[in-house]
Amino acid sequence: MRNSLLLKIFAAYLLPVSLMVAATLQFGQGVLQNEMDEEIGRRLSDFAAAAAAVQRVMFLKELAPGDDGNRTHLNAFKRIMAQKEAASDLVERIFIFKTDRTLIVSTSDRDGIIGTPLPELGRDLAELEWSMANHRPIASKVTFEGYDGRIYKSGYAPLMTDEGEVWGFVGVDASAESFRALKRSFRHLALIVIGLSLLGLLGFAFIGDRLLLRPIRRLQRAAGRIQQGDLKRKITLDHRDELGRLAEDMDQMRERLLARDQEMQMMLSGIAHEVRNPLGGIALFAGLLSEELTGEGDQDKRECVEKIQRELGHLERLVDDFLGYAREPRLEKAPIDIPRLFRDLADVLGPRLQEKKQTLEVVISPAVTKSAAEGRPLVADETTLHRALLNLLINAVQAAPENGRIVLEAAVHRDKTLLSIRDDGPGIPPEIRPRLLTPFFTTKEKGIGLGLSLVARFAAAHGGTLNLLPSDKGAYFQIALPTSGTPPAPPEEEAAKADKQSKKSEVAAQQQDDGSILLKPPEMP
Repeated sequence: MRNSLLLKIFAAYLLPVSLMVAATLQFGQGVLQNEMDEEIGRRLSDFAAAAAAVQRVMFLKELAPGDDGNRTHLNAFKRIMAQKEAASDLVERIFIFKTDRTLIVSTSDRDGIIGTPLPELGRDLAELEWSMANHRPIASKVTFEGYDGRIYKSGYAPLMTDEGEVWGFVGVDASAESFRALKRSFRHLALIVIGLSLLGLLGFAFIGDRLLLRPIRRLQRAAGRIQQGDLKRKITLDHRDELGRLAEDMDQMRERLLARDQEMQMMLSGIAHEVRNPLGGIALFAGLLSEELTGEGDQDKRECVEKIQRELGHLERLVDDFLGYAREPRLEKAPIDIPRLFRDLADVLGPRLQEKKQTLEVVISPAVTKSAAEGRPLVADETTLHRALLNLLINAVQAAPENGRIVLEAAVHRDKTLLSIRDDGPGIPPEIRPRLLTPFFTTKEKGIGLGLSLVARFAAAHGGTLNLLPSDKGAYFQIALPTSGTPPAPPEEEAAKADKQSKKSEVAAQQQDDGSILLKPPEMP
């Protein structure tokens, strides 16, 4: 299936699922982080409020720069230190500062002495202003990284004077390392999900290949056999799903095509038989009449009889072509002596060549003789091969001009034996190349347009191809046949070759990578 179907299934199913899982993880992390942030914020603001409740603002107001270490300062320090110790490791720092964000007292030695500015409070300025306006504790919206590299969050509670004014704040810094732990947890969860997805992907690929792609490949190979004219092999698929139903439908189609093919063969055979009987009688009487016309004044009559006999010969060849096209090729394969075959073709073609004063050049590559000597000869049905090459040679004789040149060539390339016919005629116009193998299409005055179709069918029956090669002058046809001893291609490759051929029966010519045109016989109606 060239991996396309499985990739499409992955794209249609796994990609959306992966995106949905990723979005769910991201959304879940955001929701949990918000919930955790709110919970930590509530605890911090409550703790800051409790710390503010035990402080005596009237004494704190008396502290000024230089009062570090006096009784009031020590008492305030003892109170916040006791609260920090009661909170164990949850609280990192408790400190008291005035509304101008200068320090009064702190449990941390890094904060300095009374009156030291605390510029880091600028990040929570909005929260401090809200607390001052509403006289309520609040937690910071943002977290920050402390000197130890850990994540912290702050809570603030206002210190109220007896007059109901906010004099300062109690600040509490507590660890928010749970945020980082939450991210790590989700990261681990994401890795687990990715790992499970990959395992699921492998399982899906394995199961999809066995339950989906393999039966589809079998159906594809069956379709390729039908396309190549093999209608006798039954199509079976042990599936009780849509694929099984498709196999049944394809097999019914094969049976109908086979019945139709056999019916057409019988009909054409009957027509040919009925036509041959009167043709035989006409030929007999024409022969008797020719024997009677022996006088000197019968010259014109004898010429008329000869014309009748020539036309009868033409009609008999047409009947043979009809039968050859209708019947399934019955091949009796044997090793082919290519030099002898070419000599026989030259002898048969001799009178036609002499009539137009043409020359036939026979070229046999040494690789052909070497391949036969090594036990890899061309194995084919000699009668049908002789007829196929003769068809191409007759076409070349008709296309080439007087005193023209025709080349009959045999060569070996890799696992193929190549039989080629070239002429120096006008060639084949590009506009008619797609119709070369269309049954009954011809540009000749005489002929029914089945010659090339028969050649292509012969090549296909032998597992080969008929190609129209690029040529500077004239037509250049080549029959490529498998050489004996060549291992057969796997069924997948055969199906791939069939898939590469024409999908439309009316378009028989296909451009190849090397510039040649593959000529594929049309399917039987």
